[in-house]
Amino acid sequence: MINKSFEIKDYAIKDSQINGFWMTLLDKETLTTEIIYSPDKDGTFDAGETKRMIQEITRKCDGFSSLLPENINCEVIFKDLDDLTYIADEGNLDVEYREMDEIRVVYRFHVQYHI
Repeated sequence: MINKSFEIKDYAIKDSQINGFWMTLLDKETLTTEIIYSPDKDGTFDAGETKRMIQEITRKCDGFSSLLPENINCEVIFKDLDDLTYIADEGNLDVEYREMDEIRVVYRFHVQYHI
């Protein structure tokens, strides 16, 4: 059962704003947190900033995973990249970095039962 969650400040990334934050407990094993990251200043994330943001987001997922019990995994679904999914501690993503107005992600925490 999931009994720990993180606060909005835990999802913050330098030089960006959080323009949307929704947490949904889908069932007693799955919690999702949907976030929309936007540039801190007017405009867009250029390709370099998009790369940095994606790296920071995947690092956050790894960090969350390290704070949770071993049977709870964290993954991030990048909504604007065809639902590309990163699973905590599983390496790099194959992404073509491009300019983006915002980066919409869903952090998914799921309890895995081991039998």
